[in-house]
Amino acid sequence: MTGSVDALLADLETFHPTEDGADNVHRLNELLAGFDALPGCERVAPALLALLERHPQADFGAPGPLVRALEGQAGYPMLLAASLERQPTELTAWMANRLLNSKLPREERAAWLKHLTVVASHPRAAAGVRDSAIRFLDFQASRQGR
Repeated sequence: MTGSVDALLADLETFHPTEDGADNVHRLNELLAGFDALPGCERVAPALLALLERHPQADFGAPGPLVRALEGQAGYPMLLAASLERQPTELTAWMANRLLNSKLPREERAAWLKHLTVVASHPRAAAGVRDSAIRFLDFQASRQGR
């Protein structure tokens, strides 16, 4: 566990994932253990998304420590939406779908569907991320027919 939010932010800035997803998850679990009890922990959410954006092809687990840490932060959906606009990743598209699987007011649901629609043709998104966004949209459309 990191002793301060500033130290955690520095560690996240210099974090380099390996090809081994299990190693990434282990290292991030150690790094993020107890961070939510630190004063100023709300400053960490943008850094977590920045890590995902810097390494869009890395395996960080699903949900994994980054998703669990983000979902524990108030206001993360707004930060997630902005991240999807900047640099969609497999994990951030997955998180948008996860939000859509929850109970949302109609307007919020429509907004998240729009975010995924943008990801499906986003020029910075890898082909696999665009394909995942299309699958998520198809899945959400099938849920509407229930």
